[in-house]
Amino acid sequence: MGEGITGWRLHLGVIFPTPVPPRAVHDFYAMAPDGVDMTTVSLTIQQLSDDDMDSAILGMERAAKQLSNFDVDVIYQSGVPPIVRKGLGFHKELTDRLSQASGLPTFTDMLGVLEGMRAMGLKTMAMATPFQQFINDRLVAYLANEGIEIVNNVALGIHRNTEIRRLPIPVEYQTAHKAFNEAPIRPDGLYIPCGGWGSVHNIELLERDLNTTVVTWMNAMLWAPMRLKKVAGPVQGFGKLLASL
Repeated sequence: MGEGITGWRLHLGVIFPTPVPPRAVHDFYAMAPDGVDMTTVSLTIQQLSDDDMDSAILGMERAAKQLSNFDVDVIYQSGVPPIVRKGLGFHKELTDRLSQASGLPTFTDMLGVLEGMRAMGLKTMAMATPFQQFINDRLVAYLANEGIEIVNNVALGIHRNTEIRRLPIPVEYQTAHKAFNEAPIRPDGLYIPCGGWGSVHNIELLERDLNTTVVTWMNAMLWAPMRLKKVAGPVQGFGKLLASL
């Protein structure tokens, strides 16, 4: 059924902040059920500087409009650093702007992650990122404003996206494991942003080894639109969030 038709159950239009990482495409299709596809547009972030993040924000509405011409069902903006750069609550404004530009239901990365955390009952989190510490600090403040407390965070301090992409897959697992284990209190869950490192195959390993729930940019990106568009799950093998569909 639907053979040869793109996204006959769900077609995501994804705005990536950088040229699309090949691993992200591979991981998406490792998780996605039959009939779920994505079409992507890339923005211009080369390094995690405020200037690059501001330029990316300026291009997002054009990107959403472009994706709307390709028969997508939902717009999903990927990448939290530009959002937290613009101040508390900005994901709500950006969601509205992208929805107006595209005429389609829209998620920002932050909205998808927050909905996932809330659906799983997570209020305290450990967080692991490849970012510089100032971006982690912004994320901590932003999430606190949304009722999510980051009780411990680890930042690898990397500035350029090309360097993030060179990290071996186990580095994500090791960094996240450290962030969780070194938290002063046991967190409800573990949050891992950034599409340039790691793999969705780390999610279930971390959940099993730490007896916790993991929310990442990628499992939220699939979970939130599937739930919205009533595409039945569960999706097994990639953690509790997708298994909850």
